[in-house]
Amino acid sequence: MGRRIRLSSRSLAFLVVAATALVAASHARAQIVFEPPRISDGGGMCTDLVVGDFDSDGVPDAIVSHFFFAPQPFPSFLRGLRDGGFAAPVTIPFATNRHVQAAADFDEDGELDVVTLDWTTPEVAVAPGDGRGGFGTPVVLTGIPFTAPSGLDTADFDADGHLDLVIQYTHLQIKPGGVVVAFGRGDGSFDPPIVVFAFPLGPFVEGVHSARAGDINGDGLPDIVVTSQPQPPVFLSNGDRTFTNVPCSGCYGFTDAFELADLNGDGRDDAVTTSSALLAQPSGAFGPPQPLATGLVPNRVALGDFDGDGVVDAAISRNGVPESFSTLETAGDVLVLRGLGDGTFQQPGVVVSHVPQPRGLAAADADLDGRPDLVVAEMRDAGDSLRVLLNHTYGVGSHFLDLGGALGGSNGYPIQLASGTLVAGQPFAFKLASGPPSGVAYHIVGLAALDAPFKGGTLIPFPHLINGPFPLTPAGALTLAGNWPAGGSGLTLWVQFWMPNGGGPAGFVASSGVRASVP
Repeated sequence: MGRRIRLSSRSLAFLVVAATALVAASHARAQIVFEPPRISDGGGMCTDLVVGDFDSDGVPDAIVSHFFFAPQPFPSFLRGLRDGGFAAPVTIPFATNRHVQAAADFDEDGELDVVTLDWTTPEVAVAPGDGRGGFGTPVVLTGIPFTAPSGLDTADFDADGHLDLVIQYTHLQIKPGGVVVAFGRGDGSFDPPIVVFAFPLGPFVEGVHSARAGDINGDGLPDIVVTSQPQPPVFLSNGDRTFTNVPCSGCYGFTDAFELADLNGDGRDDAVTTSSALLAQPSGAFGPPQPLATGLVPNRVALGDFDGDGVVDAAISRNGVPESFSTLETAGDVLVLRGLGDGTFQQPGVVVSHVPQPRGLAAADADLDGRPDLVVAEMRDAGDSLRVLLNHTYGVGSHFLDLGGALGGSNGYPIQLASGTLVAGQPFAFKLASGPPSGVAYHIVGLAALDAPFKGGTLIPFPHLINGPFPLTPAGALTLAGNWPAGGSGLTLWVQFWMPNGGGPAGFVASSGVRASVP
């Protein structure tokens, strides 16, 4: 990962001898940890991202759609490579401006099909997948009385065993919009769409326009939630191809991108937007928004159990506020918030840097290690516009615990990744990424947690031992490695990298802290 330095066993032996009888406890919560982004060629100017196994090899693939004036206006298929990377993009010869919005098996042949829309026409179409990464001619849905499709999702709304489609059409100043459902027949075709709701003509509502399916009232039937309209956002399925719009005094102005999942284990799907969490009520309405401290300009949401504790966590892609094209190229990150199981999230979250202008965001196990990773598509006119954030969260039973506390600077937020068993004579490593380029780093090791304000951040370990300075690579990377010394069973260490850097609040930056427990 970077410059590799063998850590002196004398330094570690000093701590082991000095603290054999000292066993400290920490009540800090585990943090979710992601490795620095792994870059692939996304084709440039990416907007929408759909992840699924389109070639039936057991590895998640990606389909990326591009901005309408991009040099390559057709969607791109990227084959997953099992290691978290993707092969070069291959053009899918759909019509120009068709954006892939969802994937599901509509013709029930065991292969994923895709749904596309073109917001400049009324057309929504389903293209059958061949199970090898290719797609047949899209079949266009007809009989829809609206003009600008803006978002869609799929579910079995009438419980007949076949997947259906819900589509939201944006209302423009002189053209109405609404919510439409097309009921699937199981062979890739659909019954004539029905209008669930027609939006009244009026001023265009700013914000993201989308639709999602989820069980909001816990009756076992998927319901519909939509954004950016003046009416309540929830339409409960009655199971007979009709829907009921539920009053919801606390959740009007649903104008952010959002996803649905059960956050508190009550059997009802809640909503997580880019700025708030809303818990579903037994009536099918949402409770009042609970703000999330997302900062910057939040864009998309992905949900998943990133730390393996059985609770839903949230990832939010964020853009900077560009003042020039050069800023547009570099600003952006992903904020990850750990779910607490009661519908709230641990804040502040973990920031993953070096994700310029993220748009599409999806959770998938890209490296097949059993943990969900994050795939991000970027709105940049560059080939390296698809990034994978591999999940490095320390699982239950690990000897390591990430404590957060990173302090960002000129090279984003430094990341500390620990590995090894901490068994005597066995290899271990503490790796640093995103430190100051060609700078130096000090590795601070403590026998107890200090958690004190320092240089604009938090010094997590008590500074019993300071190793360094160690030179960093031009990328700001460093690996401290060696074989773990004998003795010290039951010892607990707190470790953190600190680095001089003019981009930090007080001339320093720091990695996240890690607690290491010797078995």
